[in-house]
Amino acid sequence: MTFITKKHLHRRTFLRGAGVALALPMLDAMVPAFGQSSAKRPFRFGAIYMPNGVYPQLWPPTKIGTGFEFQPIMKPLEPYRDHLVTISKMKAPDGSVHVGASSAFLNGVGPVNTAGNYGKIESKKTVDQYIADVVAEDTPLRSLELGTEDMGTAAGACDGFPCVFFNTISWHDDYSPLPVAINPQVTFERMFGDPGTAAQRLGRLRQKQSMLDSVAEETARLERKLGSHDNAVLDEYLTNVRRVEESLQKMQARSDTLASAPAAPVGIPDNFDDHLTVTYDLLHLAFQGDISRVFTFMLGHEGSSRSYAHIGISEPHHPVSHHGDKPEGIERYAKLVTYQVSKFAEFVGKLEATPDGDGTLLDSSLLYWGSGMSNGNAHDRNNAPAVLLGGANGHLKGGRHVTVEHKEPTANLLVAFADMANARVESIGASTGRLPI
Repeated sequence: MTFITKKHLHRRTFLRGAGVALALPMLDAMVPAFGQSSAKRPFRFGAIYMPNGVYPQLWPPTKIGTGFEFQPIMKPLEPYRDHLVTISKMKAPDGSVHVGASSAFLNGVGPVNTAGNYGKIESKKTVDQYIADVVAEDTPLRSLELGTEDMGTAAGACDGFPCVFFNTISWHDDYSPLPVAINPQVTFERMFGDPGTAAQRLGRLRQKQSMLDSVAEETARLERKLGSHDNAVLDEYLTNVRRVEESLQKMQARSDTLASAPAAPVGIPDNFDDHLTVTYDLLHLAFQGDISRVFTFMLGHEGSSRSYAHIGISEPHHPVSHHGDKPEGIERYAKLVTYQVSKFAEFVGKLEATPDGDGTLLDSSLLYWGSGMSNGNAHDRNNAPAVLLGGANGHLKGGRHVTVEHKEPTANLLVAFADMANARVESIGASTGRLPI
C-alpha cells in the first residue's frame, strides 16, 4: 500500500508487491510532509576499506593545499577534485600485523584481547555506528555492511584471533561485530523484500520475472499523482533498480547450484569486476532510495588470496602487496590498487549524477576510502592513505591536500567524521583531538 493524501506523499512511502517493499527516493511531492518549502537532505556516510595498503610514493600529492597534481594511483579520482580531500602523514594504530589494520580502521582500536584468546570477541563501537545513531531515523536499514570475500570462522587462521575480526570493520557496540554480507543477491533481497523460499526464487528466475513487475500497478497509480519532475526522478530510480536486478539474474544463471540452496541463492559473481560493480550499484540504490544512509564496504580482507587476473595480475592480492621493493612488484601492486580506485571513482560519478533535493547525492555524502597501513610490503602504519569524497551536506570543502604533523592518529579523523554528522563523540580509540578538515 502507499500512503497518499491529496496534498503529499509520506516520506516513507513504499511500493508493495508480492514479497516486495520498494522504498522511494526523495520526491517533491514528499516535501509538504515536512511543512517546509524545500526538502532537507539527509547526511550520508560510507567507508570503503582497501586491504594491504597503498604504495605511498605513488599516492599522496607532493604539493600541500590546493592546485596539487594527482599521483598515478589517485588519478582516477581527478574528475572529482572539487569534491575531494586527501590527507597524508597520519598514523594508523599499531597492532597485530593484519587484523590490527582492518579492525581498527573505524574505531582506532581493533581487538582489545590478545592473540590466542579465541573466546573473547571485543573491540569498540565504530564511527559509522555513532553516525547511524544520529542519521538512520526511519530508514528501512540502519546500516549496510558489505564485502566481497569471507575468511570463514576458523579460529587461529587470522593472526591468532577469531576470524570475526577479519570479517568486519563495523561494530554496533563493543561486543557486537557486524560481519560483511558478500552475496549481492541476499543484499538486494534485504533491501527490497524477501521474495520467498529458495524454490520460489528459482521459479521466478526461470520465468525471468522482475521484482518491479509485481509493483507495476502501484507504480502506474503513483505516477498519475506525480508531477513531471517527480516522475523523471522515479523513472531513473526504477531504471537503476531494474538494471541491478537484471545484473543479478545474469549472475545467477547457475540454476543447478541455486536449486540446492536451502535458504538463499548463491548469487556471488564468479567475475570479481562484476562483483564490485553490482555491490557499488547496490550502495548507490541504498542512498538513492534512502534505504540506508550509512554503509561500510570491505573490498577484501587483509589476508586476501584473490587474484586480479582480469587486469593481468595472476598472483594473489596479499603476496602482490609484498613487492620486495622490486620495480616489477611495485608496478603490479600499483596497478591493482589503481584498479580499485577506478571502481570507486565510478561509484562517485554515479552519486554526482544523481539529484538529491537541490543538489546531488555526492553533495550530501561523506565517503572515506582508505586502509589501515600504507606500504603493504612493510605493514607500515605511517602515512596510511585517506581520501574523502563528497560535500558532507556542506561540512567538507574539496580540492585540498591536507597534511598533519607529528604522526597524528587516524582516530582524530574519525572524531571529525562524527562531528560532521552531529554525532557528538568525545573520543574514538587512540584519538588525541579532532582533525580540522
